Amino acid sequence: MSRGRLGRLHALRGTFGDAAARERSTLLAALARADWHDPGALAAWHDELLFMTAFPANLREWRAAARGRGEILERVRALSAAGRAALADSGIAGTCTTTTFGYGAARWLAARGECIAFEWAAPDDATRLDPLLRLALVPSESDRFESGEISTTAWLDEAAARTVHRARRAPGTAYWLLAHPPAAPEPVLRTLYDEAEPPLRWEIGDSRASTTRAVRPGRPVIRSAFRPAPADPVAHVQRPLAGIRRASPAEARRWHDLACGALLARTREVFPIVHASLGEVHLAPLGLGVMLVLFGTAPSDRSALEANYGYLLAANGVPIGYGGVTTFGAQANTGINIFEAFRRSEAAFVFAQALRAFRTLFGVTRFVVNPFQFGAGNAEAIASGAYWFYDRLGFRPRDSVAAALADRERAAMQRDPTHRSSVRTLRALARGDLVLTLADARGDGPTPESLLVAAGRMATHALSDVPAGEREAWIDRHARALKRRLTGRTGRLTAAEARGARHLVPVLVALGPQLARWPRADRAAVWSLVARKGATQELAFARAAARLPRLWDLLAARA
Repeated sequence: MSRGRLGRLHALRGTFGDAAARERSTLLAALARADWHDPGALAAWHDELLFMTAFPANLREWRAAARGRGEILERVRALSAAGRAALADSGIAGTCTTTTFGYGAARWLAARGECIAFEWAAPDDATRLDPLLRLALVPSESDRFESGEISTTAWLDEAAARTVHRARRAPGTAYWLLAHPPAAPEPVLRTLYDEAEPPLRWEIGDSRASTTRAVRPGRPVIRSAFRPAPADPVAHVQRPLAGIRRASPAEARRWHDLACGALLARTREVFPIVHASLGEVHLAPLGLGVMLVLFGTAPSDRSALEANYGYLLAANGVPIGYGGVTTFGAQANTGINIFEAFRRSEAAFVFAQALRAFRTLFGVTRFVVNPFQFGAGNAEAIASGAYWFYDRLGFRPRDSVAAALADRERAAMQRDPTHRSSVRTLRALARGDLVLTLADARGDGPTPESLLVAAGRMATHALSDVPAGEREAWIDRHARALKRRLTGRTGRLTAAEARGARHLVPVLVALGPQLARWPRADRAAVWSLVARKGATQELAFARAAARLPRLWDLLAARA
């Protein structure tokens, strides 16, 4: 009986009006009284509660969904052990998530007192952590640790035996290692940890990071309809989006915790979100209670020529999806992922709004979606027909064969609205990038990502006669000389210039002879990119890079 009611409740998604509201109310009341012995049905009920929290048709539904979410933990605990195991990696309260998290994600979990433990497939696998553990050894422990008389797991158990967990749970070796890691540079710790690939088991329990509880409080925006995709996507994206602002420090922390929890509970990671700069979190209201939260990457983790951002989408404080946007000159690579619980809503309109926000913030004139997003090596994207999601928003293939195939498929859909592209066709369509070109775009196509590889080759060549330990000094010396040639200014570098120089100076040195012949204003604009790359916020770099096509044209010519 519950399965049938759940199916009907799901079918009512996107249906508004009094009749639909009355039917949903009846279904909600019946399902709230149901006994949930089937983990699949309980997970589906959980998804419907999340959906109605994000997109309520009235306050009564929203309150009923909140009550239902509050009962999920007890319902999960009432399942059999096999039933709870069937919900693994769902992120639902009372379940477990087990995966190989990166160092930054694992540190986030430990810093918040989450119940984590190493979950080795075989005891000997733990030896992969030995290079990292050696950084924690004191001299009197070294002989024993290296002797082979004690295993890595046994040593960890002894080392962490009296560690007090901040959440008063049983002490654990993962918490011991990650909450307060050995004294070593963070890049070294991250490298050693990530190379070891230790699997972590996260007992989510009643954590606020569970998908059940990861909701920002506030009065909800009530829905009377879902917004359709814009009829003219290019015109829509080019219209500036009002209301974008930088988050306060307290807001930034709260949104960052919400985003990390939403992703990690579902065993997903987005590098610029996990490694975000909390000084660069932008809030873009997309209307009707939907918020885009854009996270800039921490200065130490920035790319050289690109500006790398991650984003979270939230409706009424509920995380509904995520993605990334990486600017390179006047173009941006991007894509969107809507969590499965929120399918059949208004994803096309929300993504169009996100593109508006990116255009407003960065000033880019072209958007690129890589093939993985809509099918290349991505079975989920093939199953969902993701190609046509982007096609509806004006994205088109650069590849001529794929473009002709898309034209034929589009015509077939117009003749027969029930036509669906085959798996073979969708895979053929995913043979190259999709591009959305705005009216003020320059040139006949996007800048190829291979240019980044070429720039790396140029940087290595410029440094090829410099010993490994002298590279930093070489960059500092050439940065001061380059600053003098491009701006006429002498003296020490500012802190921002010194940070930005590590990213850009080797490539600029390779371009130096050509840059020296540019007009003074253009030369100064190039140097300004260095300081902006090293600034607290990277937004100014992204904007300035979009206004300097001459530099990217020169880089392409040299490459």
